[in-house]
Amino acid sequence: MSTAQKDNAESVVDKTAGLVSAEVPTNVDKAPEDTNVTDSVDASVEDVSNAGNSEIPPEDLPYTLMIKAPNGAEVPIIATAQETVQDIKHVVSETPATIEYSCFYLTHNGNRLNEASELGEIADLEKDSQLELFEDQYTEREARLHVSRLRDLLAGPVTANPEVAGLDAGAPIFGTIKYPDGVATDAIRLESETSSQTLKNTGDSTKQGGKKNGKKRGGQSAAEQQKKTEEEEETNTARDRAAATEHAFKDFEFNKVSEFAVLSTRDALKRLALPKCVQQVMLSGWNPVPRYRQLKGDLLYLLLTTLENQSYHVTCSRDGFYVNSSSMVRFNPEPYVQARGGNTNVRNTNTNAYTAHSLITLLKQLSPRFGQTFEELQRGMSRHEPVEILPFVSSEQAASPWLVRAAENMVPELYDPARPQDVYLRLGAQAADSLRDWNEELQSIREMPRTNFSERVLRDRQFYKWHSEFAEAAVRGAMAVVECEMVPLNPTDPTEQHMYLRDNIFYSKGFDGRETFTGLGGDAAAHVATGKDITGVRLLSQLDTEGLHTLGSVVVDYRGVRVIAQSVVPGIFRRQETTQIVYGSIDSGVTIGDDADFHKAMEPVAKQLHFGEHTVTDEAGNEHRLYTSIDVKGLTGTDGRKYVLDLYRMTPADVGFLESECMVDGDLPVYPHKLVLLRPELVEIFWENSIRKAVQEYAVEKAGKAQQENKAEDSESALENKEINNDGESKEGEDTKDSEKAEEAKDPKEADELKTNGHTENTDVTNNETSVPKNSAEDTTKEDTAKDAMADFDFSLEFSPDAFTSAQPQGEEDAMSTAVRNASKFLREVSVPAFARDLAAYTTSPLCGDALSVAMHQRGINMRYLGMIANLLPASTESIVSARRLVIFEMISRATKHILRDIFRVVPAHLHTETLALVLNALVGTRYCVDPAMHLSDEAKRIPVLANLTPKSLSDQISEQVELRFRFKLGDSIGLLVPGNERILMREVCLKVGAQLALQQYHYVRPEEAAVHAEVMSAMNFGAKLTKPMKRMVREKVDAVMARPLTVLADDVMNFVALTKVSTHHASFADEAFDAGRMALDQGQKDLGLELLLESLALHEQTFGFLHSESARCYAVVSLAHYEAGEYAVAADFMTKAVIISERTVGLDNPLTIHNYLNLSLYEHARGNTLLALRLIRHAVDLWSLVNSPDHPDLATAHNNIGVMLQSLNLYEDALRFFKSCVEIRVRLLGEKHVLVANAQHSLAKALALTGEFKEAVQVERQAHRFFKDSFGDQDPRTQETGDWLSELTLNAVRTAKLTKAAQEKLRNFANTANLMRVDQHGKDTAESSTTAGATGSKGELPIDQLLEFITGSSKPKPKGGRRSKNVAGSRR
Repeated sequence: MSTAQKDNAESVVDKTAGLVSAEVPTNVDKAPEDTNVTDSVDASVEDVSNAGNSEIPPEDLPYTLMIKAPNGAEVPIIATAQETVQDIKHVVSETPATIEYSCFYLTHNGNRLNEASELGEIADLEKDSQLELFEDQYTEREARLHVSRLRDLLAGPVTANPEVAGLDAGAPIFGTIKYPDGVATDAIRLESETSSQTLKNTGDSTKQGGKKNGKKRGGQSAAEQQKKTEEEEETNTARDRAAATEHAFKDFEFNKVSEFAVLSTRDALKRLALPKCVQQVMLSGWNPVPRYRQLKGDLLYLLLTTLENQSYHVTCSRDGFYVNSSSMVRFNPEPYVQARGGNTNVRNTNTNAYTAHSLITLLKQLSPRFGQTFEELQRGMSRHEPVEILPFVSSEQAASPWLVRAAENMVPELYDPARPQDVYLRLGAQAADSLRDWNEELQSIREMPRTNFSERVLRDRQFYKWHSEFAEAAVRGAMAVVECEMVPLNPTDPTEQHMYLRDNIFYSKGFDGRETFTGLGGDAAAHVATGKDITGVRLLSQLDTEGLHTLGSVVVDYRGVRVIAQSVVPGIFRRQETTQIVYGSIDSGVTIGDDADFHKAMEPVAKQLHFGEHTVTDEAGNEHRLYTSIDVKGLTGTDGRKYVLDLYRMTPADVGFLESECMVDGDLPVYPHKLVLLRPELVEIFWENSIRKAVQEYAVEKAGKAQQENKAEDSESALENKEINNDGESKEGEDTKDSEKAEEAKDPKEADELKTNGHTENTDVTNNETSVPKNSAEDTTKEDTAKDAMADFDFSLEFSPDAFTSAQPQGEEDAMSTAVRNASKFLREVSVPAFARDLAAYTTSPLCGDALSVAMHQRGINMRYLGMIANLLPASTESIVSARRLVIFEMISRATKHILRDIFRVVPAHLHTETLALVLNALVGTRYCVDPAMHLSDEAKRIPVLANLTPKSLSDQISEQVELRFRFKLGDSIGLLVPGNERILMREVCLKVGAQLALQQYHYVRPEEAAVHAEVMSAMNFGAKLTKPMKRMVREKVDAVMARPLTVLADDVMNFVALTKVSTHHASFADEAFDAGRMALDQGQKDLGLELLLESLALHEQTFGFLHSESARCYAVVSLAHYEAGEYAVAADFMTKAVIISERTVGLDNPLTIHNYLNLSLYEHARGNTLLALRLIRHAVDLWSLVNSPDHPDLATAHNNIGVMLQSLNLYEDALRFFKSCVEIRVRLLGEKHVLVANAQHSLAKALALTGEFKEAVQVERQAHRFFKDSFGDQDPRTQETGDWLSELTLNAVRTAKLTKAAQEKLRNFANTANLMRVDQHGKDTAESSTTAGATGSKGELPIDQLLEFITGSSKPKPKGGRRSKNVAGSRR
């Protein structure tokens, strides 16, 4: 950029800094120099607490307790009145100062506290009381848990149980993004503090260089010191600029797909690794404890090996742990010192060194290195975010990545002989701890009181805890069922009819073993019914109706088999089922029960679900009145409770789809089953839409009647006024005068005020009370008027769940059946087209198949309508290719899931890895290998379904499944859409079947060796110089990749994860607070909204714990509220937690995680951490390219934000690339006439101005200005702003053009002069002309920047030597 251009650009920098922040604010509030981020967060939280405490009654203030431990530590704890003593004990055991205590009790004023008691129920417990901790005696269970807890502490933060959640489940990678060097230290500070800290240090050094003995220190004058300071500042500035140029997008390539290594958890798990504190802690071979030693108090025997390679046999007794005298060959349970009394070989004669109440304390006494490393371990844990290392309450909560570490998961990291003992340590010798009466626990929780706030919170917490533990146990059992490790209750029946019972959980498979769904589609209908049953259980759980009970239910899909796990109804195995069913039918309507008590209990449920009481007829012709479908069964257990089972028909049938797609008609095959139901969301949306429409129609009708009545009253009043005596005075006359005064008022508002004031004055005089405020009177009048207006409004819309089924024969439709038909029509004619329009207009822009499913379900649209949506998105429109591809890929991936499920059932389990690899290669690896079946093993080739599978046959099967299930003809969509997007489809298929592949770079075409070499070098991170062993490793890696015959090998399939559908419990009170907080923020009540959101966050944490997707959602919303309030540090802290929690609970590449990364980058940029913000947004963009394509509309917003961040670092050229990309994406997807395109053009014009391209900036800004002017008019702020910018840019463009023209004229004169002096017109050369040409021509070969500086007179370059200048000018020419 020339000097003139720089001057012009600098003149608009100030304006640009305030205008480019349309999407990313640039008004960064810099933190004070000595302010720590953590301190600012704590201060903000304390301010919120103090603000709330000022309005909270004293009895509701939290407790500030001080726990005094025997080791001298004092632990302060803040708790609410609803917290129990057990909760306090848990906090104490997790505090570093008291971490060695696990078996203890608390006392207050010498009285032992009951662990189940709430703090508010303890007598004489003050808000600032002191509790004392006393060591308690161990039991066998407490001893086992103490040892197990120590092993967990020493193992450090690990992933969830791989047996349940999968490999590398719940592992976050945020730390590797924030700390690229792998160490979480204070090195990463606010970048905005760097320059201020430098100035501070400079100022301090200047102060220290004060007068000494009347002279400056070092004999330097003030001018010299000032010069030195300026040089240091220039050096620091240069260094900062150099660091800024090494940003995350320095070598970014647009439209390039990121490598799969962006999902690697290897470095993240290494970063979480902690120092080794002990060689081993395991159960001794002398267990179990002999009976005579049990009488003496012995509980367990342990074998410890310290880092000093000393082995100790330890006894766990009721009083604690002590070293005994046993060895590997001899059993001697006596204490070590006591048995070796007087022996000089005793390693330590101090008796206290061999006994302690805690095993941690004993190890510190036995091993000095243990004490050092254990302290280091605790320090290492404190350097991480708390949510980064917290263990999961249940492994089922952890997200399982579809790409996992390969080598690390093939073999255990360390040999640990105690690893098989973990089950015994947790559950005991008889596994008695795992035997639970799940149903009794669930129903007892359901019957807990919920009359006040604390009871509701405690009940919600217990609900969630039960559901989490039940789901984990159910997954374990379901996997055992599929792997044939559980003996069925009915082994003589066919496999599909087998039933299982383990740990009081009942298991069955999702087949129509009892032929219940023969008329609805058989196994296909039974498979769907299991998922619908979970939806019904969830509905009833949300309604929480007293007197009705549901079972704990979990549906598990594992390796092609669906297993249903349920808690056991009391007495169900003792009597015949037909004698228990008292409501509904168990034999498809042959006999129907309609118990009066059950019918009354179902009435509130029917009212909430908009069900009407309807009549059904049994086989004998008897009529019965029911609220729910006959398929919903009600029975009374032996415990006297009313249980509701088989809730798959808790919504009406989709009659439109049933009649059009489930019958033999048309060119499409018949839908596989007839159990097509409306979603609950659709029923609710249709009901709300209907009542809104009814209210509008009633209002119009009411207004018409009122108008007619007013006309009649006016005519009657006119007649009455003629008959009234003018001299008569009455109250009616006064009222008439008041009304006339009101009519004479020019302004209608004045008339209203007159009437209102007259009414208020009468009220004041009559009641002799303080006058009611005017607004309150108006509001009351309006409310009363509204109530009066709606007093006779009657609306009724009820559905029959048995409509259009075999339970209600086809005939004349009643009102409830008509409502069902209208709801189905609303779905097909309103909801589906509206959703398709939103996809086409990118009003709704899901990022992946899972997000698409959520968006459809929120609108009440079933996934079977994917084909209809795809047909509404024409393939000829280029702007919607991204949305259409997403819909088609979702159909393809779901069809592939069904195909794999059928193949898994007929293929032996040990060949499932080959099966998945074969299907993936035939789907996405056809450009790599055209016949993947030829690489099958000999055993697999003998199975026809595998040997005959080719890419063509798989494509045909997918087309058939899509046509069958989604009513859509793929045609050549697979061949057109899959190439180039293989990674997207492979990810979707793996997630839908629960497959985990080895993390590596998968190639879908034969790679070039040079490209593979570059990938290997990047992955191994060896650097530029390689040693011979490094070269050998690289060569081996490259050869292995080049030798791969297929895209996916069988060995690449690392694991299959069980996918679950659970009746998730929602925290009702927490959800209410969350919705109220969001509403308050939308209404502009920021303080109230933030207070409610913080309350909701606290309730979510109390109910679900920190590691839950709902907690992440609350953290994200609270973070946004702080960000909008200008509290950027607090916002970034909350969003950091949201990012980590979402990574661990929903997935590393889930859309929620990606959006949280994008938001966190904005918050970090707002607080001044721009380089960190660029790393975060780079990670989000890399994930984006793996999950979706580069043509997604939301990616344009990300590119705009990247450009703004780069501009803040004065990297204008780099920023310009992203602003141009933003415009290109939006123009391609939205067209040139769109407000987002105009906004992007406005930002691009400013970016061009900063780079000095004023001519192009004027053209771009003119387009934006024209759009705003044509669309919104001249008075719109955007029109005025773009107009001002257009004028400013035009002036700068003209001035730049003049300067450029003048510069060209001078250059032309210089060139002409040089030519005249270099060559004589008569052909005579002179030495003088050559010398002059050399002196003049040297300017012509300088860079353009220096030439313009020379022309404008700003500076004159001076060659270092005449000889060099002469060579450059003369000899080179």
